[in-house]
Amino acid sequence: MKRHSTLSAAIGAAILISTSGSASPAQGVVSGNYVVDRERSDDYFQAIESATAGLSNATRPLARIRLRKSTATDRMRISSSEGRFSIKYDAHPLIVVWIAQEPIKWKLVESLVFDVSAKADGEAVSLTFRAADSERTILYRRDGQQLVAETTIVSSLLSTPISFTVVYNQTN
Repeated sequence: MKRHSTLSAAIGAAILISTSGSASPAQGVVSGNYVVDRERSDDYFQAIESATAGLSNATRPLARIRLRKSTATDRMRISSSEGRFSIKYDAHPLIVVWIAQEPIKWKLVESLVFDVSAKADGEAVSLTFRAADSERTILYRRDGQQLVAETTIVSSLLSTPISFTVVYNQTN
């Protein structure tokens, strides 16, 4: 069953890391390959359409393209060890970041460059992608045998944040 909120959808991947100060991952950490479960996920394209509906004809196309490029992912690979984790979405460049360290630069495409940072919160980890006009935070956590990515996007182009949830099944 899909959850539909006024604003919903997401990227995803997850590594669950302990906040105990130890560099080792929490018991719930599962490195591996994941594929989106559309039946259990929000319709993130519809969330983008709803959020951009009120924008001017001059602004709307650019906002939709940027939001869609940065959310559309069907597969990902996650790896974690000793306070470092990496995420690779579909054919996009690999992200390698350290928990609670300085942000890294990550280029999705030529016109979309982000400062990416990670923070552990119990058995979940959040990634924050910052650009000049937007910020996307994704909280990754386990839910039984599935990985859940809860995304919030705030942008100067939008009057309200976009929020959505994407569920992933492990494939290995």
